[in-house]
Amino acid sequence: MSKVRLEIKNMIQNSIDKTNVKKEEEHSYKIDSIVNLDLIRDLTDDKEITDMLISKTTSLINLQIKNAISLGEIFTSVFDRLSKSGSKYDGLYEKWLQLNGVNKKTALRYRKRYELYSIVNNKEAIAIMPQKYVDLLYSEEDKAEYINIINNGGTYEEVVNLLKDKTAIPEKIEYNNIIDFDFSNCNTLFIDIEKKIENLKEKEKKELQKHLKKIEEILKK
Repeated sequence: MSKVRLEIKNMIQNSIDKTNVKKEEEHSYKIDSIVNLDLIRDLTDDKEITDMLISKTTSLINLQIKNAISLGEIFTSVFDRLSKSGSKYDGLYEKWLQLNGVNKKTALRYRKRYELYSIVNNKEAIAIMPQKYVDLLYSEEDKAEYINIINNGGTYEEVVNLLKDKTAIPEKIEYNNIIDFDFSNCNTLFIDIEKKIENLKEKEKKELQKHLKKIEEILKK
């Protein structure tokens, strides 16, 4: 094994070991906003069974949340370490993910959650937040403002509602900039159309067929 590969192996193992030995904070997240507990209660009239199912559901979701944070910490640790080590490690993060059977996009989602989780005071707000809002918050231009709201006691529900309100507002569209096509060229466009189609690749033919069907549907209205 080369010196570089050995260094990478040791670095990655140290990152994982560090995460494993760090004592997980004993905390049970409220799952009411994640799961509709009434659906569980409707399963049976047996209160003992219902209580057991709710208890196990709580344990299951808490385990998933804690695992998501731990995985995010591992991926972030490895990514940051390799990124700061210069060009000699270019591409090694993706190769390491592949060796561990982890999709790059999946790892990125864990990293986003962990990075947000690590900079807020009210960690539960990020821990239980649905991924689509984590993605939105992570890429939000006003992210610092939302982080400030969370750090000042903002709940998960308050932050999500703010994000919902923002995404519900349609962007102002300048319609005169949308249409960038000279319809007067349509007649010449379809000259020798069959010959043009013959010269297309199979994938291009399928793509053309899809668009032509859409055009036909619009023109029939």
